[in-house]
Amino acid sequence: MQQFVKGCLRTVYLYYAEDEEVDDNPIEEVRLTVPITDDPSQPALTFRTWVLGITSCCLLASMNQFFGYRQNKLDVGSVSAQILVLPIGQLMAATLTSKQIRVPLTKWSFSLNPGPFNIKDQC
Repeated sequence: MQQFVKGCLRTVYLYYAEDEEVDDNPIEEVRLTVPITDDPSQPALTFRTWVLGITSCCLLASMNQFFGYRQNKLDVGSVSAQILVLPIGQLMAATLTSKQIRVPLTKWSFSLNPGPFNIKDQC
C-alpha cells in the first residue's frame, strides 16, 4: 500500500501476525488514533455529515477570505473547524429526531439521526 505524506510517496506495509493484521504506518499519531479496519455498521453519509461539512466549509472559507484582506494575514486551519464540529455533532446526535423522512416522488427516505455520533460523521 502506498501513502502520500508531506510531499513524498511512502509505502506502508501491512503484515499479518498470528492471524491479526498489524499496521506498520510510519506516522506514530496515525497508528495510535486511526484503526486499520472499517466498521461497516457505522453510517458514513448522514444528514449530520452533510450539514456539518457544508456549514463548516462555508464558514471557514468566509473567515479566511475576510482575514485575508488584512495587512497581517490570519489563516484559520481546518483542524480548528474539526475541533468545533465535534461538540456540535454530539449535540445534534442528542437532539435531532430519528424519525424517517421520505423524499417526495421517490422511494427514498432518510433519518436526521441514524444513531450515535461516530468517527465517520466527523471526518
